[in-house]
Amino acid sequence: MDRGLSIVGYECLIRGLNEDGRILPPSYMFKCAENTDTVFYLDRLCREMAIKSSSEKGLNDRLIFINFVPTSIYNPEMCLHSTIEMVNAYGLNPENIVFEVVESHKVDDLKHLIRILDYQREKGFKVALDDVGAGFSGLVNLVNLRPDIIKIDKEIVRGINGDNLKQGIARALTDMCNKNGIRTIAEGIETYGELEFLIDKVDYLQGFLFAQPSEEPPKRLRGLR
Repeated sequence: MDRGLSIVGYECLIRGLNEDGRILPPSYMFKCAENTDTVFYLDRLCREMAIKSSSEKGLNDRLIFINFVPTSIYNPEMCLHSTIEMVNAYGLNPENIVFEVVESHKVDDLKHLIRILDYQREKGFKVALDDVGAGFSGLVNLVNLRPDIIKIDKEIVRGINGDNLKQGIARALTDMCNKNGIRTIAEGIETYGELEFLIDKVDYLQGFLFAQPSEEPPKRLRGLR
């Protein structure tokens, strides 16, 4: 039973290759960039590659989630100029671009982050907050940043169909977001039980149950019975 599910968007992921061809995870790449003070350049390159690839692979009419490191953007007008130019050059609709805040890099200046997100919205983009519900900081950021979209943390999603406490947390989050015009995504869905519980409670669903990360964007959902 696919319940009429269809693909509405893609999350752009970045991977590197070392000299012997082994895949390097983004955590390693950004750690190296931190050590060499080049996070700004790596983060910009990742954004631009995501935009270019999305256009070349024909995803113009889908939501495109692009992670970004807020600490790499010291001045949104200057740092995001090339990103905006690429979106226009490749014919993508800014309203379909969702910039997702990467929380692995702690942001101490909340006012600066708000300025970045306000600038992105001013240019027509959407902003998303990841891992909401994972800790107190995520809830504080939800209140202060007022994102367009939140992703409910996969630790809450995992086994939610058999956990009353997780169900209560998810209901509270979705109820609060619905009342404030914020869309919700349940990420990390891996079982039919999780899908059955969440399908009528969130706006979007994400997880390995539907597709695995791949070089080519999948055109159909896998594994749905």
